[in-house]
Amino acid sequence: MPRTLPFLAIAAALTLAACSSEAKRQADEYTIMRRSNANSVELCEKAKAIAKLYAEEENDRQFERWDQIAYVHCLDVELGIM
Repeated sequence: MPRTLPFLAIAAALTLAACSSEAKRQADEYTIMRRSNANSVELCEKAKAIAKLYAEEENDRQFERWDQIAYVHCLDVELGIM
């Protein structure tokens, strides 16, 4: 019985990982980038990529959210606020 416990834990972790979308993983990466003081150029590109992924997933609500986030960061770049 004890030998199956690690196997079950790994299987559960893999199942949960499979449930997450690529867009969600990228959004988590964005959060790390933002907390790590990434510049507006990096955040603009990451947010645009996340918006695109949500559009591909046909998740309109998240697409709109990330499109707005991208807009703000990209506007910072255009205005030279980095």
